[in-house]
Amino acid sequence: MKLVIPSDCDNSPKRRIIRDLNIAFAKGDVDALKANFHKDITWEMIGDRVLTGIQEVTDFLLSIKENKATALELKQILTHGKQAAASGILTFNNNKVYFHDFYEFSSAGSSLIKKISSMAMDVK
Repeated sequence: MKLVIPSDCDNSPKRRIIRDLNIAFAKGDVDALKANFHKDITWEMIGDRVLTGIQEVTDFLLSIKENKATALELKQILTHGKQAAASGILTFNNNKVYFHDFYEFSSAGSSLIKKISSMAMDVK
């Protein structure tokens, strides 16, 4: 898989978490993703669905696990306190998905993500 990642991701632990989380998603690595999620996680996919709890999120990730990306380009990763955001492009065999994800950690000092809000657009 081709990776294009901002070179300044290593200057903050939370930026590394968000970088690694997006790489794990692109690779379909459910175990790595699950390790970063709070048990009471909520994942809102704007205009599509809301997943609640670690089991529902894990089940969803397992259902799409085989749909691995061929490339990931992370354009931005921003963090502040318990908030984070990332935007980029996932490339699959027949299309590209442009995304903007917003994250909330369970606290400013935590590495566990409690909420995700995703906006994505498929371009064929």
